[in-house]
Amino acid sequence: MKTKIIISTVLVLLLLGVSCVEDEMYRGPANISKVEFAPSAVTTADDVTVVATVTDLQGVTSVKLQYKVNGGSQTEVNMTKGSGDTYSAVIPKQADKAVVTFVVVANNEAGIPATSSEQSYKVGAAPVDFANLVLNEIDGNSKSIELYNKGTVPIPLEGVKLIKDNNDDSNPWWQGVAENGSIPADGYIVIIQNNPDNPLLSGNAGISAKKCLKFELKSAAGVSLGVFLRGDESNLGKNISDTAPKSFQRVPNGTGDWKLADPTNGSKNPDKGDPIPQE
Repeated sequence: MKTKIIISTVLVLLLLGVSCVEDEMYRGPANISKVEFAPSAVTTADDVTVVATVTDLQGVTSVKLQYKVNGGSQTEVNMTKGSGDTYSAVIPKQADKAVVTFVVVANNEAGIPATSSEQSYKVGAAPVDFANLVLNEIDGNSKSIELYNKGTVPIPLEGVKLIKDNNDDSNPWWQGVAENGSIPADGYIVIIQNNPDNPLLSGNAGISAKKCLKFELKSAAGVSLGVFLRGDESNLGKNISDTAPKSFQRVPNGTGDWKLADPTNGSKNPDKGDPIPQE
C-alpha cells in the first residue's frame, strides 16, 4: 500500500512538472513573420502599407509599427488586425530621397514583447512621362519657341533641353532648371532668344525665318520628343526664303505637322496653315 502511495505521488509530481515546463514554453515572445511593405518602389505620391503575420500561443494583445524618417524621432502607430494572423498599418507619403526605417513590435498575454528585424526603403520621385511635352511653335519674328503640354498632368521642366542645329547635348540652346517648375496640363511656355525679362526662359541666339533651321526637344533623360527641320540638314544656317511674318507651328495644335500660320505665342495654334517652303 505504501509503495502505491509513493508511486502515485511521483506521478502527480511529474505531471505538475510537465505542466510547469509547458507553461514556461508558452511564456515566450510572439512570433513575427513575413513582414512586407507595398509598393516596393516608393515614390513621393505613395503611402506605404506594412503587413506582418503575428502568432502567439497565449494570444496577441497589441501589434505596433514603429518608424523613423531620415533617422529622426520615432513614430508609433497601432497595426490593424486583418484576416487570419495578419496586421497592417500605413506610413504616410514622404519627401523625395527620404529614408524610412521601421520595425513591428508585438506584445502577448504574458507581456513579453517581440520586435521584427528592421527594414527600410528610400523614396524616389515619381517617374515623369514626357510624352505629352510638345515642341509647338518656332517664331522667327519674336525670336521665340513655344512648348506645349498636351497632357492632363503637369510636366516638370528641369533637365528638358532644346538643341539647335545638331549641337551637342552639353551645349543646348535652352535647358530647364528646377526653378522653372512645371508646365501645367494644357499649358504653354514661351522661351525667348536672349530674354532680358526672364533669364529662366531665355534661349541663345539663332532663330530665323529665312535660314535653314533645326531644333530638337529632348526630355531630362535625353530622349527625343520631336524635331523641327526647315531646309536641308547639310545647309543649316544658310539663307533661304523669308517666311515672315508667319511662324512655324504644329497644326492642328500640339499634334499636327509643321505649317506656316500667324504667330500664336503662348496660346492655341490654328486648325489650318500653309506649307513651309524648304528653299
